Amino acid sequence: MQILEMIIYILSIAMIVSIIVKKPIKTKYIIFSWESTVLLIIVHLFIIGTRWQLYTLYLAVLIIGVFIYFRIMHDVTLKNYIRRFLLISSIVLVVISSISMLTFPMYELPEPNGSFLIGTESFIIEDESRLELYSDKPNDFRKTKIQIWYPAETVEGYVQAPWLEDGQVVARGLSKDIGLPFFALDHTEDIMSNSYFNAPISNEYENYPVIVLSHGWRGFRNIHTDYAEELASFGYIVIGIDHSYGSVATVFEDEVIYLNPGALPERDTTPDFIEYANQLVNTYASDVMVTLDYLEEINDSNNPSRFSGKFDLDNIGLLGHSTGGGADVVVALNDSRVDAVIGLDAWVEPIDQVEIINGLTIPSLFLRSGSWETGENNENLLLLIENSTYDSEFYQIEGTTHYDFAMVYMYSPLTKYIGFSGSVESRYLVTILKSMITDFFDETLKNDPDSQIDAEEWEEVSEINN
Repeated sequence: MQILEMIIYILSIAMIVSIIVKKPIKTKYIIFSWESTVLLIIVHLFIIGTRWQLYTLYLAVLIIGVFIYFRIMHDVTLKNYIRRFLLISSIVLVVISSISMLTFPMYELPEPNGSFLIGTESFIIEDESRLELYSDKPNDFRKTKIQIWYPAETVEGYVQAPWLEDGQVVARGLSKDIGLPFFALDHTEDIMSNSYFNAPISNEYENYPVIVLSHGWRGFRNIHTDYAEELASFGYIVIGIDHSYGSVATVFEDEVIYLNPGALPERDTTPDFIEYANQLVNTYASDVMVTLDYLEEINDSNNPSRFSGKFDLDNIGLLGHSTGGGADVVVALNDSRVDAVIGLDAWVEPIDQVEIINGLTIPSLFLRSGSWETGENNENLLLLIENSTYDSEFYQIEGTTHYDFAMVYMYSPLTKYIGFSGSVESRYLVTILKSMITDFFDETLKNDPDSQIDAEEWEEVSEINN
């Protein structure tokens, strides 16, 4: 809670107390407190804006003002039941607002640890070679949206990007998907990132290694902004993909594509669930490969893009969570352009075992949450690691859930109590994950021998030996 908001709450409570206490308080002080509160609310609206969590607080201040106007300023005798109703209503409204603010607070994104400033820009990719499998429209081609985070030369004079570039649409798409009131996550559209729109790319190096970042089923590209910004701050260009129909909301200029639940129906009620899953993972994988094609286009010296010649396409890494991690494995198995891959609870169960047994021929890192220690996914994951000709690094992070690999910590402190987060403190976990991810890519894509992962640094991390 911000300082200005805390002052408004304190003044509101103080006014209620001053009205309730038997010892009389000078009228001018009560009136001054109310006027100060209203003035601070106006300042808050102009400087910060409003949030739904504050609506009941505004109403409470209004009710207190009505009480002050009649009872204190004009000495109108209010009937006891009216007086009690006004006071109890204002108390309840302040309490509701306080609980709402504590349940859905306004968090700040973790700051990147690297030395580079960060720019960002988004693009739309339409693949006319692929018909959209999840659309009801006839002859609809597959379309995705990507966001690029990159080392910036300067950010002075450039607009700071919000965490959710597509704002309320994505916030409400997520609210709908997890069963919250449609407005519950609206405040997240006001959270700012550490990146700046269209800032000039850094000229410190001729080009930068590339990381393609894929979210999981029912995710979205900004749910991994923390990893993207961290890597960009250390001299990588990171491309996050919104996998249409697998993302809670993908915003294009002329339409919004929401999650299609039919793309992955419930396992328990779907006999051919794995067929659906295989199609989804391979659709994500195709999105990644088409993105790599697109990067080759805008990297061409004849392209007027700011990224012309800036992608080091000889050093490409993939980073994916869940379905996105499974898709990255598919790409790494089939596309020789990829040089390293990280899977965060990579969902490799749907991948055909014919492909799995081929194994990976590039460096790979698999991080498994404590909640995925058992389950159907492990058979293919262990088989993949066993058959890889290049040794895979495989670690488990105890006290974590599958969702801890995404930015669930940005939404509510209650995530730990409803099963979305594990016992490891979220911000501390982020430091572990950032360190492991950056060290792995520094070693494999930048050939830095001093950046090897040291699992003994954290007691929550244990290496899985096959």
